[in-house]
Amino acid sequence: MNKFSESHDSEDFDEGTFQKSKQSERRQAYFFLMLGGLVFLDSGSPIPIPLTGLPSVLLGLAIMAYGWSQWRSYQRLPLHEAIQLGRVQGGRLSRTDLFLKLRLSAEKTDELLDLLIQKGFLERIDEDLPPENEPVYRLLS
Repeated sequence: MNKFSESHDSEDFDEGTFQKSKQSERRQAYFFLMLGGLVFLDSGSPIPIPLTGLPSVLLGLAIMAYGWSQWRSYQRLPLHEAIQLGRVQGGRLSRTDLFLKLRLSAEKTDELLDLLIQKGFLERIDEDLPPENEPVYRLLS
């Protein structure tokens, strides 16, 4: 779970806090990937970082591994936040709600909807809607 999920009740959804959390994860990922890369590339030279050799290589790789884990955390689909959003909206979700409130790409929004349906968190309310109407989903849990 990310920082947003751990610090809030399951009934609250704050869009601003969620976006700041995702932005922080992305910023940390870039910073630590670049810092680890610089330490790794500088491992053969004592200037500007006096650490050389195997310790420098290991430190650079460890910093890059942390940056990679932050990147994976940033890229993970926000299942918990989507469920919170559904609860705030009275148990109903649509593709547009997820797209706009969570600021996901169209592909990630579709992936998130499919995953929520697969895991049994959502079901379609109306099966026989005309194609121009957007389907609405009911939160099951």
